[in-house]
Amino acid sequence: MFAIRYQQIPLQFLFEHQATLTGLGKIGLRSLKKHKHTQQADWQSLASINEVIDPPSLELTDHYVRWSGAEPSKYQTSIPPHMVSQWGLSFATRLLLQTNYPLSQVINQGVSLKVHGKLPRDQKLLIQAKIANVDERNGLARVSVQITTGTITQPELVETVLHMAFILPHFEKTKRTEIADHKTWQHLGEWSATADDGLKFALLTGDFNPIHWITPLAKLSNFGQKVLHGFGVFARSFELLPETIQQIDIRFLKPVKLPSEHNRVETCTEQMQKYVRVVGSAGQICLMGQYS
Repeated sequence: MFAIRYQQIPLQFLFEHQATLTGLGKIGLRSLKKHKHTQQADWQSLASINEVIDPPSLELTDHYVRWSGAEPSKYQTSIPPHMVSQWGLSFATRLLLQTNYPLSQVINQGVSLKVHGKLPRDQKLLIQAKIANVDERNGLARVSVQITTGTITQPELVETVLHMAFILPHFEKTKRTEIADHKTWQHLGEWSATADDGLKFALLTGDFNPIHWITPLAKLSNFGQKVLHGFGVFARSFELLPETIQQIDIRFLKPVKLPSEHNRVETCTEQMQKYVRVVGSAGQICLMGQYS
């Protein structure tokens, strides 16, 4: 088990998240206007994005690595593949602003990563981003955003797909059927989160959704209190996996509330397939997925 308690995250990192903060501002402005859901343009005609950006600063990457609980020696010359949340959110926002979905009500459902190589700390990053799929059914729009990160010479080092959903006006809530899990799970490790880990992760990635760090606003949300970013849960759990990950596909099922202790990371292997899950302190399954 580890509980990460180290120095505060420098506020100067805000300057590294200008693109993300600009996108969040645009979402905020759009949500203030009465936005009506009209017929969606064909998602395949929406413009993709190809851009070269500066990598996160060495100091920001160091702080992110420490926050995630990774061994310091693991990423001395590279950027963690799950740190894609630091630059990927701004690209996803720009793509989604081309749609008419209510972006302030996005539900982050999960993430898929394919790791083909290490992202270097000292080279500019080539980002290729596009909306990979849209599926509107039963009052829910499920959107997959693909973000490929690499360098000029190695353009496809990390492939990321962000899975998100938007509730449409004609949505009717249905009770989810719980499927019995007969797998034999093995305890891998556990981690804890402090009350201010939402603010820390926001300073590391630029995702300043208030449900993660502003208590009064978080209490008004569906969760009733502050919760950790799904990507934060993913990063901390990823770093407990013993193998070198080539591919991982996970779904966010329930939030990790802040603060929380003893969030257990468990794995199992069945028919050559490896599975991972995170069990929260109250016994709830917060994250579930498979990896290789």
